[in-house]
Amino acid sequence: MNRKEEIRKEAAERYKDREYRVPNMYCFIEGAEWADADPMKGWNKFSDENMPDKGDIIALAIIDEKLNIAYYELIKFDPLTIAKPYSDNVLWLPIP
Repeated sequence: MNRKEEIRKEAAERYKDREYRVPNMYCFIEGAEWADADPMKGWNKFSDENMPDKGDIIALAIIDEKLNIAYYELIKFDPLTIAKPYSDNVLWLPIP
């Protein structure tokens, strides 16, 4: 079974009992094919060499494993919002 067949099989199974099966399946298939064609890097740490451009939309994550909590927010990036020294628990993800 190739990747296209896997995606179609998953879409058919996922939406088999839904009222609006066809548009949901179509969107799922298109999204999965787009994601395969445009893979995204994972979460990034802030550093002088690895910063989003000013005005980019990013997902910002602040994670505290000791307290078992995480905070996520979509923001328009401004370099003034991230203070040095950069903390390892503050991560960013580009939003296409």
